[in-house]
Amino acid sequence: MRACVIGTGVSGLPAIKECRAAGFEVVAYERTSDIGGLWNYRPQLKEGATVMKSTVVNTSKEMMAYSDFPPPSEHPNFMHNSLVMDYIRGYATKFDLTKDIRFDTNVEKLERVGEQWEVTTNGGCKEYFDFAMLCTGHHAFPQYPQINDIEKFKGQILHAHEYRDSKGFEGKDIFIVGIGNSSLDIAVELSSVAKSVTISTRRGTWLFKRVWKGGMPYDVLLMTRWYTYILDHLPWAVTNEYVEYHLQQRIDHDIYGLRPYHRFFQQHPTLNDTLPGLLATGQVVITDDVDHVDEVGVIVKSGRRFPADVLIYATGYTFKFPYLSPQSTIPIVEHEVDLYKSVFPPDRPSLAVIGLIQPIGSIAPISELQSRWVAAVFSGQIKLPSKTEMLADIAYRRELRTKRYYKSTRHTLQVDYMKYMDELAELIGCKPNVWKYVLTDPMFALQLFFGANAPYAYRLQGMGKWEGAKNALKTLPERVKKPMKCRNFPMNGYKQHGAIDHYFHYESLKWFTAWTTLLLSAGIWIFCSGTSGISLISYSIYVLLFVGAFGCMLIWFETQYNCATIF
Repeated sequence: MRACVIGTGVSGLPAIKECRAAGFEVVAYERTSDIGGLWNYRPQLKEGATVMKSTVVNTSKEMMAYSDFPPPSEHPNFMHNSLVMDYIRGYATKFDLTKDIRFDTNVEKLERVGEQWEVTTNGGCKEYFDFAMLCTGHHAFPQYPQINDIEKFKGQILHAHEYRDSKGFEGKDIFIVGIGNSSLDIAVELSSVAKSVTISTRRGTWLFKRVWKGGMPYDVLLMTRWYTYILDHLPWAVTNEYVEYHLQQRIDHDIYGLRPYHRFFQQHPTLNDTLPGLLATGQVVITDDVDHVDEVGVIVKSGRRFPADVLIYATGYTFKFPYLSPQSTIPIVEHEVDLYKSVFPPDRPSLAVIGLIQPIGSIAPISELQSRWVAAVFSGQIKLPSKTEMLADIAYRRELRTKRYYKSTRHTLQVDYMKYMDELAELIGCKPNVWKYVLTDPMFALQLFFGANAPYAYRLQGMGKWEGAKNALKTLPERVKKPMKCRNFPMNGYKQHGAIDHYFHYESLKWFTAWTTLLLSAGIWIFCSGTSGISLISYSIYVLLFVGAFGCMLIWFETQYNCATIF
């Protein structure tokens, strides 16, 4: 049996690996001369997608890793695109994936012919396959919204898709339309060289940051089973208020013109660590939606005019499969696509789309798990439900998405990282089982529940089990801490604050010890005085209840404040 993979970015590489592991003869097509897709920085690229020269990944290294290939401990938690490429190359080298790739080969047509898929490449060469996997992503086709009188503008117009670095923008007035991650990255970079940088936003946004409490990566702290459980069981308004309160402590979204019309969990997060300082110094300005443009400026809805030498669309992307024939094989209507579990067209179970998602989290581990599921389906180890059941599931997921997110092309591919991963994992029998370790390894069970839900957890059991998964999870805290601890600072050798700080590193430990000591001391005094009227047993029960309640608070604090290092 033969399977073809189109595209060799972070989605295509695990597709090759998993199809090969399932026993297929694999041929992968890559239209460029190298792997990596979007993450392979190519300044001269005209078609396809590539990152900016300065791009740093928004997901920490542990949460964007493939499930059987932990990143080097010395790499920073948020890697520059060059380090991401090093990681991708290391993955391809370890599993010898490039031997199945045909570089500089563009797929011009993919068509169902009889019981097989016919692939036509540049030069007219045709090959036939039993199965096909489309791994070409959704960042290749820029989206340009209509702006009134745009034809009058005499300055430079480009899309964020075309932006590479700050060269050529020195001393210019920059006007950016849109307030997503790319918009803020460009604004931050140009603020140091441009005369002015203005960002226009229609809806506003909640501004998140990579570094969370205690200097830990946000996803290591927040993407946990414990946190997900809490969010799922608290009222919608409470969860939004909690997160929005914390974001407001960093920067007042009202004063700085950022506050959106929607709640935090109704959007895909916008991450940037530098913007607040630039807004405070006036190097970047936030304004409202564009009304129209003139020859050398932009007029916004409020009537204010901003001079502009350069107009940059940071307005996202659309997606399509230009090589697919007929196009109705995977119909795309208003940026919506009907795929079972975001992977299978209900009419074509021999065709799969990998990585056509917009997760709150990283695409790489999701694409890998999708590939594991698809390979199992193609090989007959797992059966898909009926077409009717698949269509019902598609409709249900769309309804949930519509209820949660505000209407935008940005959200038609949206999934929650952990919920979606668990959903796929259940299909292939590899969902992490916390209860399995409660008696045999209770500390590891705690880590699975309270710690980061890293991709390695999906290799602990079931199809595709990896013997190194448990150790990868246990050593995750060390890999998180190592790049940050470049200075030797042994606590024993520097006790400026005395023994208390030496033995009780965190405020929660001090409070716990102090209150427990106070209660016990008060109890002893009461009993010695003989005036309490409380039996020794009752008092002991009260103390135990207090210790238990405070202990739960302690676990919560330590988990949230220092989740990456407590285990």
